[in-house]
Amino acid sequence: MIDFKTGALRAIPAAAALCVGLAGTTPAHAAEAFEPRYNMAGSLGGEMFVPPDQAGWAGGVAVTHISVSKVTGNDGQAISTTLPGGVVPLPAPTPAALYPTYGTSTAHFDATGPMTRVDLAIGYITPERYAGGQFAFVVDVPYGRKKQDVNITASTPGLNWNPAIPAPVQSAVQAQFGAQYQAQVDAQSADFSGEVTGIGDVELQAGWLYTGTQVHVLAGASVVLPTGKYDTSPGPHISTGNYYTLRPALQLAWLPTPEIGLATKMSVGLNTRNKDNELRSGNWVSVEAAAGYKTAVGVVGVHGVYLRQYQDDDNNPFGASRFRSNSAGMFFTTKVPGIDAALTLQYMTTTSSRNAKHGDFTQLRLVKVF
Repeated sequence: MIDFKTGALRAIPAAAALCVGLAGTTPAHAAEAFEPRYNMAGSLGGEMFVPPDQAGWAGGVAVTHISVSKVTGNDGQAISTTLPGGVVPLPAPTPAALYPTYGTSTAHFDATGPMTRVDLAIGYITPERYAGGQFAFVVDVPYGRKKQDVNITASTPGLNWNPAIPAPVQSAVQAQFGAQYQAQVDAQSADFSGEVTGIGDVELQAGWLYTGTQVHVLAGASVVLPTGKYDTSPGPHISTGNYYTLRPALQLAWLPTPEIGLATKMSVGLNTRNKDNELRSGNWVSVEAAAGYKTAVGVVGVHGVYLRQYQDDDNNPFGASRFRSNSAGMFFTTKVPGIDAALTLQYMTTTSSRNAKHGDFTQLRLVKVF
């Protein structure tokens, strides 16, 4: 999972009386670190066929493997950013009017990396009914291992010289400028890359659950807390940021026949400002859809996730940077003999994205009501 931070392409330090500047910033924080606080692997599966009248304590575990193949920019391609030009000071007593200048260059980010995340959840469904439904409460504690490999490439711009500077000096300065320019680019690749493990951002959920013979309704909200380790360094972090997310959601399932199920889930993500970098990721909306068929051995089906950031980022040097992602996949849910638990295996792949992590998601989850 890739986690870029602002202000990472720092100035190249002076060396041998030559001061060279590589000014610039990292790509934008669309949806904070290019990922919203949402299960992009999908949350709809064969559980849409859950029988009515379940109550009491419930527990679940989900293991998700995410393989990021690239981080996309506003054009849907691998992200890149423009490095501005500048001036290279020469040793005294050379007058500033003779300093060489250089133009812009484009930095390309080849960003990949896997993440394995384990979510442990415990919940309670009230036996009492309110307006025909039950209240449900869940606490989700994630633990993850994240690795990211970032390779930044940028062509060294040529220096523009005043003819008064001798050719041998021009050649020597250009060579040193090029070496330092590329050394700094390589150093930034190393700063972005790394591996971390730890507890992530804890999620608290509450909702009203109605389970009928053909229609299931879950209306509620989640609050995601910034409990994971995070700072403003360019490397990977378990947390997505030092901010809170309120996520109202409405989930509906309809069983037109005992063997066929259709489900949808609509969510909104409302973010506070990140206290560490004063960046506020724009709010977003998502829609999930799933269709399943119940066989003798379990439920097989297809599902998809549509997520759009509908509000611009605030205090982002790259402007709006709105997250957009479409994903599609399939799932299989079966009942585990002996423990009366639902086991779901699902796969999701990103079909298109903007300002987002693009990749594959595989999840195995087990849910049991005691």
